[in-house]
Amino acid sequence: MQQQFSLFQISLTSLIKNKFEFFWQKHIQPSEVDTWDYWFFEEFIKLMNQRNKEEAENNKKQSESQNNMKLPNMSSYNPASMMNKFGGMRK
Repeated sequence: MQQQFSLFQISLTSLIKNKFEFFWQKHIQPSEVDTWDYWFFEEFIKLMNQRNKEEAENNKKQSESQNNMKLPNMSSYNPASMMNKFGGMRK
């Protein structure tokens, strides 16, 4: 019986962090999580983590595409070189 129990042990800190994430992200009360079977709880955590990872990747891609649409870096812009191009037009 003890070996079987050890298969389902989870650290208290991890359990509290997961319950907090349910509350924070899904607005599920920790007392509700306590009523779930362990296998259901674990599967829900896996799905939530997978979704969070996908959302983070999508947000990163969206942020990168928005940054690419901004004005180009003007630190390499040299107005004197542009004036030299028009220098021949001054007559």
